[in-house]
Amino acid sequence: MSSIVFDRTVKMMEDRLSLNSLNQKLISGNLANLNTPGYKTRELSFDQTLRESLQEHVLQMVRSNDSHITPDDPVQAMSAREVTEAGPVDLDTEMVKLTKNSIEYQYMVAMLNKKFAMLKTAIGEGGA
Repeated sequence: MSSIVFDRTVKMMEDRLSLNSLNQKLISGNLANLNTPGYKTRELSFDQTLRESLQEHVLQMVRSNDSHITPDDPVQAMSAREVTEAGPVDLDTEMVKLTKNSIEYQYMVAMLNKKFAMLKTAIGEGGA
């Protein structure tokens, strides 16, 4: 029953919210260390998102050409979480990232609320 009610869409939204939360921590840390000498900006790499997608089997690797390398276990090959370091912290760049991350988070919460409202309506009308 739970797989019907809490489908892949809800799981993907949950994963995105987790990613946004982690991004929020990294951006906040960058801003907190704005004036720390030698501190380098930290951010999630694309590889991190790809790893999580592979672990959740949302994205499957496919060989489109026989000359492509066949990974034995792509999940294991990409198992380590990666936070990359760039140059010094730029206030404007971090504020843009913070705003974008906040908007994405709010959007996902709104979409989850709509999903649950639809379920509530379906349950309420189904019992009548």
